[in-house]
Amino acid sequence: MTILLVLLGAVLIQYLAGVYYKKNWDRQLRMTLHFEETAVTEGEEGTLTEIIENRKWLFLPMLQAGFMVNRNLSFSEEENASVSDNTYKRDIFSVMSWQRIIRQVPFSALKRGYYEITQTELFTKGPLMSGELYSTCPVSTYLYVYPKKESGQNFAELFQKLSGVLEERKRLLEDPFTFRGIREYAPGDPMNRINWKASARTGTYMVNMQDSTTAGKVWLLLDVEDETIWKYEELHETGIRIAAALAEEFLGRGIETGVTSNGRDCVSGEEICVPARAGKGQSTRILQSLSRMDLNKAPGKFSQCLAARKNGLLSEEAFCILITRNQYEELVLAMEELGRKNQGCVFLAALYPEMELKVRNSRTMQVIRWEVKKG
Repeated sequence: MTILLVLLGAVLIQYLAGVYYKKNWDRQLRMTLHFEETAVTEGEEGTLTEIIENRKWLFLPMLQAGFMVNRNLSFSEEENASVSDNTYKRDIFSVMSWQRIIRQVPFSALKRGYYEITQTELFTKGPLMSGELYSTCPVSTYLYVYPKKESGQNFAELFQKLSGVLEERKRLLEDPFTFRGIREYAPGDPMNRINWKASARTGTYMVNMQDSTTAGKVWLLLDVEDETIWKYEELHETGIRIAAALAEEFLGRGIETGVTSNGRDCVSGEEICVPARAGKGQSTRILQSLSRMDLNKAPGKFSQCLAARKNGLLSEEAFCILITRNQYEELVLAMEELGRKNQGCVFLAALYPEMELKVRNSRTMQVIRWEVKKG
């Protein structure tokens, strides 16, 4: 009889312990995540910090903590992660009473993008490792992975060529009422520019120089449309890297720079548009917008995007640089019209070596080929 009572007591204690554990295991238990950096560049490494807090007397002999994140963030501890379209990262802890555990997990940013983690999942078993108990904790952390900027000798030559076109355009837009200085006469200077008083003092012909009527705004027009069923993600990603590098160069020279694209924001779903401004903050705004461009969201035709924004581009007398792989007639005509009214523009075609460049230079539009090696 005594043995029976002992067994019944043990069963009752186990049952009550199980009920108590089930009711209280996740009370005052929190898991938080945060990226140590708010932004990295693709190819760089970052750190994700996991914090588990158990603020009660009840300890947890086994706690599995997991979260889901895009597979373009590659964690070094692959044995604790399962990878499909997303990576499910999980770690196992033994959490004592009133304990705080901090773990820093390194990762590599494989691809441009905007990545969020919105919740974590906690899993444990009963006191005797029986039964399964689950809980979720909301979190809010995000990471921008900026596009890697194009660089090297080819890009340096490209930027030098674009700078030359921009300077030539500024001379075409000189304001006769804004005086900038005096220089020596050069063949081709009109006679009405000669400053006769300065010429008499120096004994040689001197001419007046005028400032430009435009502040020199630059608009980067980024087309990521695929006309056919064939997808050219590699060409579009190259175009995004070129836009990031050009924006950095122009902004570094104090030139107001903006970006517009038919690519869609992965959060808002709207087409990307960053108004032309100058300053350090503008570089961040452009890089964030390029990071959030989702090539899986079907873009509209860029010729229609241009038509919708044409009035604004014309009113700013902006120097427009189109970056695209498309060469259809409607797009070319839209750019030629923009160049004709804005005193010049550039059609930058990002193509594979075997692709033909069909667009030709015109008086108001310069065409430049940028070759992209496959793979």
